[in-house]
Amino acid sequence: MLQGVIMTIKYTVIDVAEDTQRELWQVTYETADGQRHAHHFPKATLEWRAAEYGLDDPAEILEVILHEPHVPREPAGAPVSLTSTTARAVAAKPRVTLYTATTTGQARDAHRELISQVKAEHVRIEAPAKGPDPLDVIRARHGITPEGRRAKAMAVDINRWKHLYGGLPVPIEEVPRA
Repeated sequence: MLQGVIMTIKYTVIDVAEDTQRELWQVTYETADGQRHAHHFPKATLEWRAAEYGLDDPAEILEVILHEPHVPREPAGAPVSLTSTTARAVAAKPRVTLYTATTTGQARDAHRELISQVKAEHVRIEAPAKGPDPLDVIRARHGITPEGRRAKAMAVDINRWKHLYGGLPVPIEEVPRA
């Protein structure tokens, strides 16, 4: 790679398979030179991302899931990229995450920005230029329900609160009275 030039790898989705025994989706994609890669993820991941980040659009949720594995993670003390703003941002300061954000909206905005940077600087996963989009199968059968999303959002909120504040608030009935 040329110094100072950001090269984004483009993956084209070529197939989607369903593992019904283990409740997984498998997305297969390939690079321009024919290298194939497969991404397996639990079907429930779509509902979890909807709950975690307050996302409504199955297409956006799927895009997030497919690009998350490509977020750069620099170990402490590692050389910092001079060309990747994503890698520099990760190394420069702790980023806002699902559990460091004080609100779902803050977590959503930070995660959307991170995924946008990944797509601009590292990897773009796209549908084929011609023909049907294999990802339409997952978009149509996303499995997100209002009840499931609500339950998962509650679990996320509880865990975020514990992470930020060290425990759950004490119910008013348990507050000592003077």
